[in-house]
Amino acid sequence: MNSFLALFPLLIIVFAALLVLILEVFIKKENRNYLAYVSLFFLIICGIICGKFWDKDYSYFDGYLFLDNFSIFLSFIIIITTFFVILLSMKYIFLQDVNYGEFYSLLLFALSGMMIMVSSGDFLVIFLGLEVLSISSYALAGLRIKDEKSSEAAIKYFLLGSFASAFFIYGLALLYGASHSTEILSIIDYFKSETSLSLMALIGLGLVIIGFGFKIAVVPFHMWTPDVYEGAPTPITAFFSVGPKAAGFAVLLRIFYPYWKVALNSQAIFWLLCIISVLTMVVGNFVALRQTNVKRILAYSSIAHAGYLLIAILAQDNTSLVFYLTVYLFMNIGAFAAVIALGKKDREYLELEDYAGVGFKYPWIGATFAVFLFSLAGFPPTGGFLAKFYVFVGAVRQGLVPLVIIGVLASLVSVFYYLRIIVYMYMREPSTEIEIYIENPALFLVLFLCLYGVLQLGLFPGNILILVQQAVSSLPLF
Repeated sequence: MNSFLALFPLLIIVFAALLVLILEVFIKKENRNYLAYVSLFFLIICGIICGKFWDKDYSYFDGYLFLDNFSIFLSFIIIITTFFVILLSMKYIFLQDVNYGEFYSLLLFALSGMMIMVSSGDFLVIFLGLEVLSISSYALAGLRIKDEKSSEAAIKYFLLGSFASAFFIYGLALLYGASHSTEILSIIDYFKSETSLSLMALIGLGLVIIGFGFKIAVVPFHMWTPDVYEGAPTPITAFFSVGPKAAGFAVLLRIFYPYWKVALNSQAIFWLLCIISVLTMVVGNFVALRQTNVKRILAYSSIAHAGYLLIAILAQDNTSLVFYLTVYLFMNIGAFAAVIALGKKDREYLELEDYAGVGFKYPWIGATFAVFLFSLAGFPPTGGFLAKFYVFVGAVRQGLVPLVIIGVLASLVSVFYYLRIIVYMYMREPSTEIEIYIENPALFLVLFLCLYGVLQLGLFPGNILILVQQAVSSLPLF
């Protein structure tokens, strides 16, 4: 149904971003937590309105922006991600000297870009959302002005992101030249006819995949990830690891959900994604084995998980993909929240040696961090186990047994570096004592909520699975 109401969630976020930017001028540096409270308030309002629009199927601009159940569910994922990141940032920006008023505004602008991406079926509109997200992300990565690693992260992110955008827009130009449309369904409809199908269209689709491959951090488009994750402020790293990945996979799902069903010549793209998935799982997990910096370990972990998610795309298992993204939100944000909790003013403890004995000295943080690591590794009864189980089972049903075997073996490799952190926390004597900043209720709230989410989705996933199935069933098909 064509209605201006379809724009409400997006307009709320953009209004909040502009309001925070203006209020920053009038609020003293010491009182900038008020900007966080304003941002959180508008995120809650946006979430409530999205919930009210469930099953409404509103659209606007002749259907270029819409609010079907799928876009609403993905919007919930990225809204919750942003909500958690703001809570993590409230004390962090004071302790680590990144207390800039534009911090929260840039987060909200990045959120608005992702909302555009998940709420459109037109490549040109998706590109606009992608650029809003990218420009905000480049600035967020370099906010630690006095830190050379942060500046390096921003530069690498900007340069490689620009190349990725160039690949995407060139691929879109080729797809438009072949199909005379920028709408996803119209382009996929072009692939139904073998007589008109051209090499130009296949190359165009391949270039679009490369563009999104950068955002979701798959091999060989992953080179920016460890450096950016290490150099960016840790709450922003948590944001990068979940938000853009969810938005990128949402777009890929909109492309390949109809593509696999109607494309006559889909083998080239299928094998391209198979190779990317295998390389991503293998490279991500094996390179992580050599890392000693916790943020870099989690960066390569994030790369590996993108490989598992690609298996769901190849298996046409949309429910498992969206459920995996939901679980991934809680376990990854939770892991980075634990890393932030183990810090103090002007100092973050990021090397494995720093974590020696932490589990006994700070039992609440150590125990929750261990649960998140177990979930990332895929141990029951956490949500990470069920997420991987559903993806692998769906792939077996589609006959992708070799891909599943590689995925399982890659997961076994990942157990080593996840458990390595736990071994340091509980089985190593500390060489130096670390002191952390304890008075951070917002951060401990995030830890609790993520812990609850990981265990709830692992033990009682039924209600969420129902919502996921409703969301996936709203995807348009021929």
